[in-house]
Amino acid sequence: MCTMKRHTAMPSILRTIALLALVAFFALGCAPRQSIKSADLLATPNLVVEAETAWKARNYPAAELYYAALLERPDLDKAMLPTVYDRLADSAFRNGHYHQARVALESWANMDAKAVELSSWELTYLDTMAALNRGERLQNHLKWLLSARALPWATRSDAGLWYGEYSRSRGEFERSLETLAAFYAQAPTNADRVVMETAYRATLKALDDKRVMELSQAIPAENQWLFPYVLVGFEQGVRKATDKESWSTVWRAMRNLAARGQIVDRAPMDRVLATLEARYGLPRVGLALALPLTGPYGKVGVKILRGAGLAQWRLAQEAVDVDLRVINTEVPGWEKRLAELPAQYSVVGGPLRVQAFKQLYEGIAPGQRVLDNRAVFTFLSSLGDMEEGREAWRFFSSHNDEVRSLTSLAVNDLGIRDLAVFYPEEGFGRSMAETFYREAAPLGGRIRGMQSYPPRDLKQWSKRVGALLKVPANFSENKDVPLPMPDFGAVFLPDGWNQAQTLLPNFFFYEGDQLLFLGPSLWSRALDNAQIADEHYYRLAVCPGPWWEGSEGGRALQGALTEEGLGNADFWVALGYDFLRFAGRLGALPAGWDADDVNARIASASRIDFSMAPISWDSQGVASQEQYLFSPVRNGKRLINAASLADSIAKAKARRDKRLGAYEKRQEEGKTR
Repeated sequence: MCTMKRHTAMPSILRTIALLALVAFFALGCAPRQSIKSADLLATPNLVVEAETAWKARNYPAAELYYAALLERPDLDKAMLPTVYDRLADSAFRNGHYHQARVALESWANMDAKAVELSSWELTYLDTMAALNRGERLQNHLKWLLSARALPWATRSDAGLWYGEYSRSRGEFERSLETLAAFYAQAPTNADRVVMETAYRATLKALDDKRVMELSQAIPAENQWLFPYVLVGFEQGVRKATDKESWSTVWRAMRNLAARGQIVDRAPMDRVLATLEARYGLPRVGLALALPLTGPYGKVGVKILRGAGLAQWRLAQEAVDVDLRVINTEVPGWEKRLAELPAQYSVVGGPLRVQAFKQLYEGIAPGQRVLDNRAVFTFLSSLGDMEEGREAWRFFSSHNDEVRSLTSLAVNDLGIRDLAVFYPEEGFGRSMAETFYREAAPLGGRIRGMQSYPPRDLKQWSKRVGALLKVPANFSENKDVPLPMPDFGAVFLPDGWNQAQTLLPNFFFYEGDQLLFLGPSLWSRALDNAQIADEHYYRLAVCPGPWWEGSEGGRALQGALTEEGLGNADFWVALGYDFLRFAGRLGALPAGWDADDVNARIASASRIDFSMAPISWDSQGVASQEQYLFSPVRNGKRLINAASLADSIAKAKARRDKRLGAYEKRQEEGKTR
């Protein structure tokens, strides 16, 4: 806490200030209706009576004068000093005499250090410092309060609520919520937490819709279940519940908050929700999944459906009714059956294959396409010619997501700015090479080498690797001569895992074992079922993926599957599980909806605890998904550690330098013979 200076002549100073303030009060024509007697003509007991009478009558100008005068009386009972200082400070503050209030408070604290333990002292002090615009002192005092564990909790709790409102009133919404969360985390008992929850509910209820919305926009997804964020989110739902078109979405969000909020007293939320349900009814969500359930991709579709079924069951336990229809995209005419579903099935998950997605719009007149009447969230990395966020949406990683994670690792985490691309001469390879170039440039990455190879002519692969590494034409004749170091430290290989197992040994043949090898998510998926005979080639290989069974979300999903006897989790199961919960929060779209309606709902719907890597959408409805980064190992893959990877690269470079040094030493010895 800020230190207080002792004021030896404080009583006379306080009275002088009070008298001057009173003179100004009369001069401005603001004299109170109650008469003010001369303090000098009153004996101390009578002055005490007059001060208390003025105080109770809310005649604060007179109260301020009388209490300041009492401090000059040597015969004043010392036991009354706390009351005198308290009421003097409060009266002065109410009269707008903030310096007078500050002096009174500091004098009180100097007289009795325990004064600061009182809520009345703290709150008046905080109000006074705010009125004096002492922002730095307030921030220092906040730090002291958060560390002053010996201070009574009731006082600290009141101060925490004050700071929350102070920051909010200044437009510092994130700080407001963070400060409240910090105090709440220190509450000694559940009863103390309930008191704070009740007080903050009342604060939120008193705010207008605009203020509640401003606070709700400052809620990070990871904190949505915690105090005070959960109360803000719920109150925002209360304000939006009157909109019939959005009621189903609002209801699901409020139901989740009421069911999962990590606060002590959730009963008030349940009561409010029950009242709203009685008024507006219980919504039912219609959702369609367009998946291959037979044919070559049938197993994948069944896995997605297994995850979706688990999510449907879990939501039903939370009173969220999802009416799910499944359309098999391998059966002819599936797109017609999808189009003929009742309008309540306004959200569609899938399809999974590009050709199936094209069937939803190719050769169909505008206005009659499924895309025109339903919000389609595809399980594809790209929408092709369709405009993402306007005509359809993605619930899947893009190639940009994959490449962005790799370039960020190389440039930002490992400091490798000189890069190369070795890509197959076909559509996927060329597209990924271009994407790598686009993602690396903003980070400061430089493409030092760009080499293609014929995907089916394996005999050419070694020669093309040699060309990328600038291997001399006479290399085969002088194998003892060290090759020049490549002018790049990492190479991107946008091809499948089977091809990578042939490509990487070629780099080692040309002494490229110190390079960082970056692969696409195709590697990650293949490694889920791969066995590697020789890990030597893959120690510096990295590939991205949106699923990691060891993540918190992955473990939670596996726990839910195990509990229901539904087998093992993987990416496709996670995809179905996450999508259905996301769509459940998105809700049934209103009649006449447009893309802006969907994009507005996505922000709230995406606040789920993802089991796979989280997906986020920008305001235009364009999705991006975080990626985990893996290295291949004998039994599949493991999550990388950037520091360990940097150390391995350094050791590989050191080995190459050692070989070069040994060669140069032999050359020197040969010259001296």
